[in-house]
Amino acid sequence: MQDDPPILSLLRHGLRDAVVVIVGGTGGIGNAVAAQALALGARVIRGARTAPAGAGEGRDITLPVDVTDGASIKAFAAAVTERAGRIDILVNSAGLSFQLPPGRPDLLTDDIVDAVMDSNARGALLVMRDMAPLLRRGNDPVIVNISSIAARTGGGSNIAYAGAKAALDTMTIGMAKALAPQIRVLNIAPSALETDFVRDRKPDFLEATAAASALKRLASLEEVATAVLVAARLLTASTGISIPVDAGRHL
Repeated sequence: MQDDPPILSLLRHGLRDAVVVIVGGTGGIGNAVAAQALALGARVIRGARTAPAGAGEGRDITLPVDVTDGASIKAFAAAVTERAGRIDILVNSAGLSFQLPPGRPDLLTDDIVDAVMDSNARGALLVMRDMAPLLRRGNDPVIVNISSIAARTGGGSNIAYAGAKAALDTMTIGMAKALAPQIRVLNIAPSALETDFVRDRKPDFLEATAAASALKRLASLEEVATAVLVAARLLTASTGISIPVDAGRHL
């Protein structure tokens, strides 16, 4: 059997028996990260708003968490403490959005703004805050937040979503400073992906996004997941940065 390439060996070494906690772990990006992490020998704990019955045992379990509820996040942190006692890699990928027509900020109802800001910005900050003690017990601990290229372009599904992700980018810089030198904090910033993350999205939006991207396609879930794990385990001198994985949509 041929030996693994050096880069794959480094990933396997960095992920073998690592505790990978994925908040939003049953969504498109969360599932893709979990699959790759498990294949490389990690233990995965997923957080989901509605954990399925029989959340599983062994190396892949799902526990309930609602990132819009501070008490739920604290309960999730306590459950992770009981199950694993530490976090090596925290992936912040929970959130939601709504597709609204460009140029129609009047359609941003108070409820939409609150839901988008709470799930994508406030919730991510509370997760980082409440998981920091577990990360301090981890091995080469790192937080990887899932941002969006919308934070740079001001586009995407709606203005509130772009603003929430811009806030996440700034909080990532602040947390990278606050948690250094022990814990690194990075962002991966995709463009639109083929998932049901955004409510009411029409197929032509994805087609238009691909056409407006330099590579004339969308990034795949697998490419985003690979970027998450590479950032976590190979970019060991990087913190406080946002890495686009968007097929050149930001250009």
